[in-house]
Amino acid sequence: MTSDPEVAADQAQRVQAALARRLYLRSVAAGKISLPAVPGLLDEYVAMCGKLFAAVGREFSAEEMAQVRSVLAGQLAEAYAASPRSNIVISYEAPIGPVLNYHVNAEWFTVEGAYENWISTRKPPLFGSEPDARVWALAGETPDPATLRVLDIGAGTGRNALALARRGHPVDVVEMTPQFAEQIRAESERDGLGVRVIQRDVFTALADLRTDYGLILLSEVVSDFRDTRQLRGVFELATRCLEAGGRLVFNIFLARDGYLPDDAARELGQQTYTSIFTREELGAAASGLPLTLVSDDSVYAYEQAHLPAGAWPPTSWYADWVRGLDVFTIEPERCPIDMRWVVYQKPV
Repeated sequence: MTSDPEVAADQAQRVQAALARRLYLRSVAAGKISLPAVPGLLDEYVAMCGKLFAAVGREFSAEEMAQVRSVLAGQLAEAYAASPRSNIVISYEAPIGPVLNYHVNAEWFTVEGAYENWISTRKPPLFGSEPDARVWALAGETPDPATLRVLDIGAGTGRNALALARRGHPVDVVEMTPQFAEQIRAESERDGLGVRVIQRDVFTALADLRTDYGLILLSEVVSDFRDTRQLRGVFELATRCLEAGGRLVFNIFLARDGYLPDDAARELGQQTYTSIFTREELGAAASGLPLTLVSDDSVYAYEQAHLPAGAWPPTSWYADWVRGLDVFTIEPERCPIDMRWVVYQKPV
């Protein structure tokens, strides 16, 4: 052993590090992590795996991490392309010694399957017990409810459709989740409301829809869209199915002025029921059609101010969700997106 104190201290540190490495190599580790599939955040998944593997004493080389990146990229792309309700599952197992085995698998639900899972795993009311205040106020502007025919697209549990029917509006519903459609149908028949329930994706056919609706509504539906073509489809449907003077109302997450969402933000948004659009995309989707934007309100502010006493917030998750906080962990006033109620009118 050397008599030089600095050299001795360095040797002691090296010996201690060697001892610690051997300790880790005698460990047995296993685990599994499930994450939303967001291809635009590939670097985050790679960094997480590198830190995780190193933390159990199996630090990967640059070549090994390049292979991890390749596997992650492929599985992320497959999962996200299959569904906006998709995950990748990273599992690993490290026996005694320097080896760590890992697997990356893609999993997904259809949108209908995701909501059916909600039904089986969450306590009702899934979306609140009251109709949306914005929808209720718009429909209530008509003195005689019987003269305002309503089309509720993606009606969910029917909290808007059934309430409007009880007030006297003739209501048609389009709902693609079978359990939701049956729930609305059963409640309508029980209470003699006469709600017509059409179970399918509204964009697959228009033949069974009327052309004299005074109000078409989509509540918490556009937040599931994957692209602007679906948004254009809503405007085209409204153009065909609204009567003169009729209105289209829906809520949509819009980027605030000065913020341009990148692929990662849009992808994570879709994974959290928060599809993001810009105002330019909204305007382009309605371009050339006979519909005029007549109001644009914050969902958070409007519903908080106008829901009946005791009904705010509608659910435990609603207030954060409509402010974009399911995508960005940030102070609400600094969040770059906001859910808006937009109302369009067809000319008289």
